[in-house]
Amino acid sequence: AITDPTELVRWFPNRAEWDLRPGGTGVFFWDGYGDFPIQVVSVEEPEYLAWRWGNQTDAGMEPSDETTLVEWWLDERPDGGTTLRLRESGFTTAQHREGNSQGWDEELGELAELLG
Repeated sequence: AITDPTELVRWFPNRAEWDLRPGGTGVFFWDGYGDFPIQVVSVEEPEYLAWRWGNQTDAGMEPSDETTLVEWWLDERPDGGTTLRLRESGFTTAQHREGNSQGWDEELGELAELLG
């Protein structure tokens, strides 16, 4: 659900394309928001995934050179389940951080519903 573009589009972007290896690139696309460029930083299956992605600015939704780092950890639980931890860092404005935090709440809710 996190690495396969076919599964990723069921809960996150409308379209996902990427080369899932360190240094690989790709793009996530959302209707109404456009393309967000992706660069894979680290893949340590099955516990950790990190990518950088570009920000869209408010003025005209043009891409900027600013990127943030998105990190995912999957931790096995003693009961046989898995705990997902997510952190996005590198924000240059509080507004950008707040907007993405709200977005992650919605997107992770969709992921939980998909996996539920």
